[in-house]
Amino acid sequence: MKINKTLFSLFLFIFLLSHRGFAQDVKQLYSAAIREAESGNKDFAFMHCRELLENYPGSKYASDAAFAIGEYYFITANYESAAEALSNFINEYPDSKGLPFVLMYLLKVPQIYKNESLTEKLKNQIISLKRLSLLFQESKGYAYTSPLGIKYRMMYYIDKVELYVDDKLFENIPY
Repeated sequence: MKINKTLFSLFLFIFLLSHRGFAQDVKQLYSAAIREAESGNKDFAFMHCRELLENYPGSKYASDAAFAIGEYYFITANYESAAEALSNFINEYPDSKGLPFVLMYLLKVPQIYKNESLTEKLKNQIISLKRLSLLFQESKGYAYTSPLGIKYRMMYYIDKVELYVDDKLFENIPY
C-alpha cells in the first residue's frame, strides 16, 4: 500500500508539473505573437498563432489565435484560406467576442467574388447577431482587439450597422 501511495504521489507531482509547463508555454507563445504584432511583424505573429492553435487547441488563447489566423489570411488577400479559417472559427468558437468581426470578414469574401445571395445572407446574419433594444440610447457598440493589434468596432443603430477596422469604416449595412 505504501508503494502505491508513493507512486501516486510521484505521478501527481509529474502531472502537475507538466500542466504548469503547458500554461507557461502557451502563454509565452501568445505573448510572442502579441510582441511580434506590436513590432509590425504580422507574419511572425501569424506563425506564433498558428503554432499555438496546432499545439494548444484547448487553451484560453485558442479563439484569439484562430481569429488572428483568419484575419491574417484576409489582410494578405488569401481569401479562400481566410474563408476556410473564419468558417472554422464560427464552428469552434460560436460564443467568442470576435464572432461579429469574423462575420464582417466573411461578408467581404462573397462581395469580392460577386456572390450576391451569400452577401445578403451574411448581412442578415450580422444584423440579427446582436438582438438588442435601443429604447433609451441611440446606438449599441461592440469592440474587439485582435492578437495582430487590429482594433474592431461594430455599432448597431436603429436603421443600420456600421463596422470599423482601426476606426475606419469597413462596412455599412442598412436595414
